[in-house]
Formats: sequence, C-alpha cells, structure tokens
Amino acid sequence: MIKGYEERYLLTLLSAVMNQKASPEPIRSLDWEKMFRLADYHGVAHAIHYGILGLDQEIPQSVRQQFFDKYLESVYRVGRLKKSEMQLIILMEREKINCFYLSYSDIVKNYPIEEMCCRESIEIGSSRKSARTIWEILERVDFEERKTEEVGKLYYRIPGIRVLNFDYTLFFSGSMRKFFKSLLKVFPLQNGSRCVRELPLDDRYLFLLCRLTDSYARGNISLSQIMDFWVFYKTYSEGFNWPYIYGRLKKLKISDFAERLEHLILRWFGTGATIENVEIYEAMESYILSKGTEGREMSSSLLPLIKTVADCYERNRRLEDFRKIVSWLFPDRRYMETLYPLLGNIRILLPFFWVLRLWRYIGRLCMNYLRDKVLPKVDKIPFRYKKTISGNTEEESKETAEIPK
Repeated sequence: MIKGYEERYLLTLLSAVMNQKASPEPIRSLDWEKMFRLADYHGVAHAIHYGILGLDQEIPQSVRQQFFDKYLESVYRVGRLKKSEMQLIILMEREKINCFYLSYSDIVKNYPIEEMCCRESIEIGSSRKSARTIWEILERVDFEERKTEEVGKLYYRIPGIRVLNFDYTLFFSGSMRKFFKSLLKVFPLQNGSRCVRELPLDDRYLFLLCRLTDSYARGNISLSQIMDFWVFYKTYSEGFNWPYIYGRLKKLKISDFAERLEHLILRWFGTGATIENVEIYEAMESYILSKGTEGREMSSSLLPLIKTVADCYERNRRLEDFRKIVSWLFPDRRYMETLYPLLGNIRILLPFFWVLRLWRYIGRLCMNYLRDKVLPKVDKIPFRYKKTISGNTEEESKETAEIPK
C-alpha cells in the first residue's frame, strides 16, 4: 500500500537505471523535493541522478543540483575506497587479525556503472576481542571514530575513507550470530593469507541475506542495501549451490521470508513477473519504503523476528528508564561531594547524604506546590471570608481594613 506516486516512481527509476533502460516519463506531476528526500533517505539519490538526466520533466534546478551533488560524492567515494581497501586488508594481515571482509572492489564492478554503488564503507567482520585491536590499528593511521546508525563501529579518515567494523552482535537472531561466528572459524583463508578469510559465494550470499533480514526486522532496511544485494545476486546466482543455501536458510529459520523478499526484489529490478498474494508484497513495499512504520502487522506475520526485536527493545527501554531513576536517586560519590563537601572526608556518610538530598528535594516540591497551587486559591477567597495570617476574626479583619492609612 504505497501511498504516494513518488514512492512508486522512485522504484521505477531505480529499475530503469539498474537495467540500463531509458527512464519512463511520469504519468502525473511529481513533488521533486519529496523525491529527493525519499531517495536520500534510502541512500540512492546518487543513482537517481542517472535516471533524471534524460527526462523532459521540469525539475527545479535546485533539486537537480542536490541529486548531482550526491552523484559527485559517489564518484569520489568509489575511487578512494577501492584504493584504500587492499591497504587496510594488508594492514589486518600484518597485524594478524582474524577477520573477513566484504570486498568493496567486487561489489563495485557488479554495478552497470561503478559510481552507482550504494555501499559507503569498507566493511570488516571480526570477533569482539579483535575489535579493540582493530581500532588501535586504525587510530595509528589517522582514523577517528564517528557516530553511526549502523550496527558496528564506524571509523573515518580524511578525505572520506570510511571503515565499518562489526562482530556477531551485528545480528539480533541467535542462529544468525552462530553463523557469523562460523565465518571466522571454518571458512578458508584468502589466497596467500594467514588471517584474513575469504567468504565463498554461497556464504557471502547467505551473509547478505541475513543482513537484509535483520535490517528488515529492526525496521531500518533501505533501498541501498537492497540494490547491493541485487547486483550480487544478478551476477553470481547461476553458480550458487542452491540445495546448500536452502538447507542453511532453514537452519537460520528465515527460509520462507527470504523467498518472499527475493520475489519482491525480482519484482522491482528483475523480470517483474506477476506474483500471488499481492497484498503481502504491497505491505512489504510499504514497510521497506517507510522503514518499518507502515505495513508492520503483515510483516510481523511473515517474519516473527520483528516482534522479537520489538519486545526486546521495549524491555531495554524499560530497563534503561529504571537505570535512569536509580542513577538519579543515588548519584555517584563525586557528584555528591560537590553538594556536600564533608563527604570528601567521611565517605561512609554517602547513604545519609542520599537521604538528605532526597528529603530536601521533597521539601522543595512541597513548598513549590504550596506557592503555586494553594496560596493563589487563598488569595481568590472574598475579603469578608478571609482571616489574617495572625488569626484575626472576620470582624477584626474588617476593622483593620477600615483603619485609614
């Protein structure tokens, strides 16, 4: 149930670009500002730039410039990451880091045009134990840590080289976490390498599909992830060992959902063949394009992991709220010393000062309540019914009021 025509036309443009076909003209007017926001939200604005080049539509120049700027970013990014990837892998090998990486150079060459590539980082998978060592290695070569919404640690170096390091916590599902750990133990090393592992095509496919499924469950799946998966699938699917893949998908407990997700992607970028249960696929489209805000009920029935993730997030939120309350009620000693310097000499009094602080806080609340709620009501009582604070009677109050000033 995609609500807007912009969403539908965005998919049409992406399909045309990925299949190197002419972009069809829209059949109705478009909100191009919305088109850019939607494309940028899903990390595909640089690819849409190719789709709008030949359109006869009157696209505002400011919007065309925004798409062009994203295209320029991708042009610079591809060259920098391709050049830096092997340098980093050699660095991991030299430092004897047991890891695997998802080849950026390989995924780039699978796109019709290299600059269409949606991946923005060099991605390295490792154990949790190795994560600290990897950070120390990257810090020595001028990387700095950056915040990211992705699962993992993001490191950045000027002029735009991004490295994403993740461990088994990349996945929410226990079976997927076990699969991740197996990648670091049983799979072959890269040719000539002692530590860096090379994922076979079948297991690379499984890893990418697990990642899509996990992102779907968390509600942060994007069209950029789907495009990366699609070009890999289109390039190598004929050589896959499908019986092995289907067996592993069943063990991972995502076989049914994976089949539906593949059909949806084929509907978008592949043959466009008709499918049954259109309502299900429309709900999945809405869920993906809205990043989990629409079509959630239907998606939860297809992928129970969604409900598991939601329940866990709710438990984590309640636990976080409880921790905040506890930390407010019982601040650490250093903070309490700023309020009560005596505590610096007699630390055993910390519980006493916790109670004193709480009692003073309750006292202030009571005083504020009296000042803001009770006293204004007293002031509104008619004069003839008031008694003075000193306890005067009604007659005494009137006599006092009549005294000339």
